[in-house]
Amino acid sequence: MTQNFLHSHLKTTYREITECLELMDKIRKFLGLNKLPHFTTIQKFFKKLSVEKLKEIDRLLLQHFPVSECYFSLDGTGFTNSYSDLYYNNRTKKTRRSYIKNHITVDSEYMLIRHHNAIKGPKYDTNFAISAIRAIRCYNPTYILADKAYDTELIKQTIVEETTALPQIPVKTRQKSGTYRSKCRTIFRPQLYRFRNQVEGVNSVEKRKFS
Repeated sequence: MTQNFLHSHLKTTYREITECLELMDKIRKFLGLNKLPHFTTIQKFFKKLSVEKLKEIDRLLLQHFPVSECYFSLDGTGFTNSYSDLYYNNRTKKTRRSYIKNHITVDSEYMLIRHHNAIKGPKYDTNFAISAIRAIRCYNPTYILADKAYDTELIKQTIVEETTALPQIPVKTRQKSGTYRSKCRTIFRPQLYRFRNQVEGVNSVEKRKFS
């Protein structure tokens, strides 16, 4: 497991991290490794990790970075399952690509993912919003930030009534109804809304690493 973390942190291949560990006597001694496993063993081990085990690792990691009364940003993005380019898709007449929709919630202090949800196929970000808002209630957020796609009466009502936070979600130009949506016009602060760039940055890193 430690070798997998080193592989991700140092941005190396599995083969390269194994070669590096051959030169790191102190680290091998600390890990109790008399003999290094083959790099393919590390790769296969990582692929066999269950979702429950990864969630447990994530939970233990977040315990070392406690947060309270800070800002949280919500956003979603899609990851394609195909590596084929547009030219190939046009030739084979398969222009529609399947993809995974990933939704994350990031805190403003450490920029760590505090809640995530993924599902196959096209989905609106608002489908994940309510569960994400309820999942971060334990952190006592002061503000919850999101873009105009989250400007719905139900989402803003959930934030106000079920959390300690105030919604920082811009109201759509043609908004004409909704009590909570109308009230949010008076509490919206552009200087706070800038913190939403953090979740965009995390999404960008995920795209570069995994797309």
